Amino acid sequence: MIVLVITRQHFLQQMLIQALSADSGVVAASGSCHPAVDAAAQSHPPHLVVVDTAHPERFRQVSGLRARFPAVKVVVLAVSGGDEEVLAWAEIGVSGYVEPDTSTEQLILTLRRAAAGEVVCPPRLTALLLKRFSAPSTVRVEMGGTSELTRREFDVVKLVAQGLANKLIARQLQIAEATVKNHVHSILEKWNVRTRGEAAACYRRSESKDAYRFREAA
Repeated sequence: MIVLVITRQHFLQQMLIQALSADSGVVAASGSCHPAVDAAAQSHPPHLVVVDTAHPERFRQVSGLRARFPAVKVVVLAVSGGDEEVLAWAEIGVSGYVEPDTSTEQLILTLRRAAAGEVVCPPRLTALLLKRFSAPSTVRVEMGGTSELTRREFDVVKLVAQGLANKLIARQLQIAEATVKNHVHSILEKWNVRTRGEAAACYRRSESKDAYRFREAA
């Protein structure tokens, strides 16, 4: 089983690779920035990806890998992140979510179970998902009328879903950071959501259904 480890924390990367490589059935590769991830994946096409929640481009890199390797399983290592982070990963459809206090043996077992097609979910995440999806939905994305996005808002929310901060979005779209903030605020209002995480979840869910529409700004 080949596992690709994605983290910018060098000590964590080395620790994980050492732990994984100690298991005779696991070959671990590593990557952090896009070129490193691409090179590692090219040399060792992964069966699983382990990504830490502190990585600034975690959603973008995982999305890119899943596009190249549709069968790859994703296990998230919870280094940081609140409830919205957890729910965002759940929306993506990861195979495992590992809490910070997980032992090496438990991590290896989680990877093997994920590779076998199981979904490994800690009790806290299970409770959070049950609470979210058993309550009346507060995330409503209506395609049409005032809920349609402008072309620029679509560009912004796509980058928000990739985990980019406003400053990086502004740089990539070559617009002012204040303009990005205005677009984000407009998206939240149109979709009746409260946070960037909920907006990102809406985007990923709707993208999978090819449901997006946008209107030209006046």
